[in-house]
Amino acid sequence: MARFLEALGRLCVRRRRAVFELWVAVMLGAGVLGLTHGGMFVQQSTLPGTETQRALDALGQDFPAMTGPTATVVFHETRQASPADWRVALTVGQSIENISKLDRVAFVENPYAQGMGGLKDDAAVVVRLNFTGTMSDVGHADLDALNRAVEPARMAGLEVKFGGIVAMILNQPKGGPQEGVGILLAMLVLLLAFGSFLAAGIPIVVSLCGMAVAYSLIHFLASMFQIAPTAPMVAAMLGIGAGIDYALFIVTRYRQQLAEGDGVETAVGRAMAHSGHAVVFAGGTVVFAICGLFLSGIAFIGRIGIAAALAVAIMVAAALTLLPASLGALGPRIDRYRMPRVRPDRSSARWTAWGRHVDRHAWPYAIVATLVLLTLSVPTLSLRFGVMADSMSSPKMEARQAYDIVAEEFGAGHYSPFVVVAKVPGEERRAKPKRVVPTVRGREGLSGLTGPAAAAPTPSPEPARPKGAPDTTKKPDKRAVLLGQELRQKLSEVPGVVFVGEPVVTGTTAIVQVIPRDAPHAASTTDLVHRLRNVEIREVRDAHPGSRIYLGGENPAIIDIAATVGDRMPTVVVAVVGVALLLLVVAFRSVIVPVKAALMNLLSIGASFGVVTAVFQWGWGVELFGVDQAIPIMSFIPLFMFALIFGLSMDYEVFLLSRIKEEYDRTGDPHESVVTGIGATARLITSAALIMIFVFASFVPQPDPMVKMMALGLAVAVAMDATIVRLMLVPALMSLLGHANWWWPGRSRPAPPPPPPPKPVHEQLELELTT
Repeated sequence: MARFLEALGRLCVRRRRAVFELWVAVMLGAGVLGLTHGGMFVQQSTLPGTETQRALDALGQDFPAMTGPTATVVFHETRQASPADWRVALTVGQSIENISKLDRVAFVENPYAQGMGGLKDDAAVVVRLNFTGTMSDVGHADLDALNRAVEPARMAGLEVKFGGIVAMILNQPKGGPQEGVGILLAMLVLLLAFGSFLAAGIPIVVSLCGMAVAYSLIHFLASMFQIAPTAPMVAAMLGIGAGIDYALFIVTRYRQQLAEGDGVETAVGRAMAHSGHAVVFAGGTVVFAICGLFLSGIAFIGRIGIAAALAVAIMVAAALTLLPASLGALGPRIDRYRMPRVRPDRSSARWTAWGRHVDRHAWPYAIVATLVLLTLSVPTLSLRFGVMADSMSSPKMEARQAYDIVAEEFGAGHYSPFVVVAKVPGEERRAKPKRVVPTVRGREGLSGLTGPAAAAPTPSPEPARPKGAPDTTKKPDKRAVLLGQELRQKLSEVPGVVFVGEPVVTGTTAIVQVIPRDAPHAASTTDLVHRLRNVEIREVRDAHPGSRIYLGGENPAIIDIAATVGDRMPTVVVAVVGVALLLLVVAFRSVIVPVKAALMNLLSIGASFGVVTAVFQWGWGVELFGVDQAIPIMSFIPLFMFALIFGLSMDYEVFLLSRIKEEYDRTGDPHESVVTGIGATARLITSAALIMIFVFASFVPQPDPMVKMMALGLAVAVAMDATIVRLMLVPALMSLLGHANWWWPGRSRPAPPPPPPPKPVHEQLELELTT
């Protein structure tokens, strides 16, 4: 691998013009694909194997209009207008009618029509609608059409808010000045690390080029697959941070080789052979760890992992091709435009002294570092998986404002009702059309006997069925009617249920709407879903053999995701840790080092989980992060964080251990090799960690709570890993284990180098000079 990377680096230096042209072509091609064929970032539309999906499948036979993506429209009073005014109410009704006429709307509730659902009082009117198709079909044009449809209500002076799937459209990932601040802070760290404006700018430019390609490809893939809106944010967080770090390691080694007198091509080749080798294994570990998210069993989680892994892989490719070509173009001029009074080389001596200090006091540092990490991990014991809901969003988001209006006027549970779908066995029967019987009116009725036949009477037309309403020609099955009434009676008696609607029966299917008492994200709501499924609905199902009864809805769907993630979490952990151990064994030919690295990574992951739990779930300082209430940890956030943090932690482990092993193979001294490794890499690892922390922290101001949790968790994990773990725990444990760190079956210890020849004494030197 080292020989191949050295040859690749030399080739990129010699053919740098071709490399630049290739990268320009790739960036332009990917950009064109992303702009012209890019898709919409959407949530997953199916949840295979879950009760929610079974409810949707059962609903689709007799109520097909109610299976599409949902949105919530809230009409709220203002000082100028109120729905209590009949003239304003007419504009609300007109807006609802306009919504129903949209081609992409399959069904919309209407509280002004009997039996059409919806909510209304003197202050607000709430309707839910279903789009046709799946979430992949929803686009900005649908939002524009909804805005035009509700224009009569807005013109009357009402406030109109959208929630549900429309909130997802409004929350498409957008960059902002915060990410720019993160990159500027990363630039400042690079300036202090290199002491040169030119050397500091190279990693930034290379990582931005790679990110441009990655984001364009992710945007293009969104047109082919359902990719969640969180995916580009996660890919940007990880890609930019990893890209700058990888370039930082290679540029640092290149400058060292130049300082030792190597030519430009030789310096690039040797930098690629050493630091490039570490970049490949570190990047590979991150990619494999993130791809382990596919084992979660939930497609959209796996696809977010693929997006992040794609970004990291492209950053590795940029570090191995574009960066060597750039270094070859700059040559020895990379140290131009130096900052005055910045001497980064002086810090190596201080870090070497620190490494020697930890080596001499290995036991105290090992014990204290472990206790600190375990203490920070304590809140993880109370970690509670929650659900994504508009009730958890930032108060600045329109979906949260829609929820607040509904919660204030009608109650928190009315925002996201449950739907119980019950289906009885047997074939559906359609109602027979009424036979028209001619009426004889005096002698005119006998005219057909003596003259031309009179025109047949025309039956009166049936009233038009509202768009998306159930098919009235399907005769309600009596068993389905009975089952629906029994469900209504049973569910209305459950604590935590505030209202159960009248069953709606079509054919062999009955649907019953259930309104919970509490907010969608509340633990009591999750407990209510589990109770209804496991107790009341099961009892009714057992009393009606052959019937199928499922509890579905937006909130139960997210609860099903949380349950699936919880079930698959051990599988993902075992797979990610196993792959990382295998890669470290291949990289270092050691047994103890990979096991020790995995255990320390688990400690840093536990500490980051603890901090996220204490901030968001316990509410310790949660207002500082733009959240106005304590909220549960969204179910898949720990899964993401585990895969990402484990991969990132291996970055620093690989770079540190590579330098320690290089020194150990040269000297055979397990203690001095650790001291030398710390002195050579501590400044580099600290700089890389600061860059990661600044990049991750720049995403905390994003309004999406998922992005906030992930950004804070990653920043904390990197901080713990680069300080307590890499600068205290790793050198302390390696000093305690000594030669056992590098034990491998059949391999002997490296022999120490021969002592240097003694210098001649003064007299001998004079004698030699005279002769």
